[in-house]
Amino acid sequence: MIEIKGFNDFPISQDELTGLADRAALEEHLDSLCGSYAQSDFDDRLQFAILCIDLDGFRNFNDQYGRAEGDTLLKLVADRLQSCLRKNDVVYRMGGDEFAIVLLQVTPNEVASVADRIIGSVSQPYDLGGAQPVAISVTIGAALAPRDGDTPESLLWCGDAALYIAKKAGKGVYRRYSERRSS
Repeated sequence: MIEIKGFNDFPISQDELTGLADRAALEEHLDSLCGSYAQSDFDDRLQFAILCIDLDGFRNFNDQYGRAEGDTLLKLVADRLQSCLRKNDVVYRMGGDEFAIVLLQVTPNEVASVADRIIGSVSQPYDLGGAQPVAISVTIGAALAPRDGDTPESLLWCGDAALYIAKKAGKGVYRRYSERRSS
């Protein structure tokens, strides 16, 4: 059995607004995971997934409520994303309204379950102190290693491609890259 390096095995760089790990930390984590997989026999590989997440309509939210409220919403979304995960899974803020999550040792069904949980949680109204709660939804694209890619670049590309396909299907939607390839 191979040993998969976890997120806590290396120092992380953080997003200043949310306190989440940032894009550089994601790339380092993916490098480590893909390196572990490359050194193992295929039968010993445990799948991991990357979820690429985008807030639906965040630009309009910022235009309507202002940047300070948008920043508050991003922090609250970051908290909800973290609350949907297991202990060894990691949330990253890629920038703007884009997030990514690495799920370790998962099956395709578990990835779908986590994605559904995220969509349900993030879509619940937020109390930002105004007269009415506000709502926002997320769209998620996923890539599963090693099936969809075995390098950080290929996994991120596949996750982004799945996100694009999900966005074309509507708001609050999840799609997995390998589902696109098989249809």
